[in-house]
Amino acid sequence: MSVFVAEHPQIYVEFEEVDIAAQMRKGHPQIPEGDAYITKLVKQHCQRLGRPVRVFDVGSGSGYFASKLVTRIPEIELIVNEDEPHVISKLQRRLGNTSAKIFDRPFIEWKEPVDIILSWGAHHHLPKNYLAHAKQVLRKDGVLILGDEFCPDYCDATHAARISSAEQIYIANGYILTNTAEVEAYQKEKYIPPIAHDLERRRQQALWIWYRYVVDYAMERNCLAVVIDELRATHDDLITNFGDEHKMSSLIAEQEFKLCGFQQLSKKSLGPVDAPQYQSFFVYELGI
Repeated sequence: MSVFVAEHPQIYVEFEEVDIAAQMRKGHPQIPEGDAYITKLVKQHCQRLGRPVRVFDVGSGSGYFASKLVTRIPEIELIVNEDEPHVISKLQRRLGNTSAKIFDRPFIEWKEPVDIILSWGAHHHLPKNYLAHAKQVLRKDGVLILGDEFCPDYCDATHAARISSAEQIYIANGYILTNTAEVEAYQKEKYIPPIAHDLERRRQQALWIWYRYVVDYAMERNCLAVVIDELRATHDDLITNFGDEHKMSSLIAEQEFKLCGFQQLSKKSLGPVDAPQYQSFFVYELGI
């Protein structure tokens, strides 16, 4: 055990009590832009549908964005989904004075139809089967609005071609496999092809550039809680087989959407157009 934890446990308690979601809006690039853009998309789809709209926010966390959304668009029926016990109490406090309803069980247990599904910052944390379930509960004229922090693109032409022609996206202990032969070789012998090793190394290198930028951004704005949170994420994300924090190229996500049967209606990058190494946040509109 660290001597710092033993002598100063209150330090960690203090940071746990910080409203990190609010801090991220000050000390992390591109998130406020994502909030504004996703809110705009929800408004547009409400106008398009022209009827009462049920919005389901999957993986909402402490509900910071959800609370802003239901305030700005009060006519929606907002269902907020979070099943982590230590987060639900924060979610209840934040949404207590709003019309939003909380669904505190796994998303896979939700069975009622919805018009809009939001996945904002949650995609790389959620079980892979959530996309298939989203397709099942989404109405035919509905839309999945998915925004997330991906790894800035690291695929050269060879890797991009491999991903775009993938028969499946299979994550084997953190490595990307793309066809039945690769998956069978892994399942039988734990074999990972060299091209998958190379892709993972590229991912780690791109992540390191991105996280250095994010941490410097937070330090410049005196957001120490964000710095600490991002340093933890850096540690976890650079570990190949750490599934809870594993950001990949948006190209991989796009192939997952396609294989799941979603139609990509739009894609927006929130990063600087002249600095692709800092283009991490993307927002998609996906239809069925």
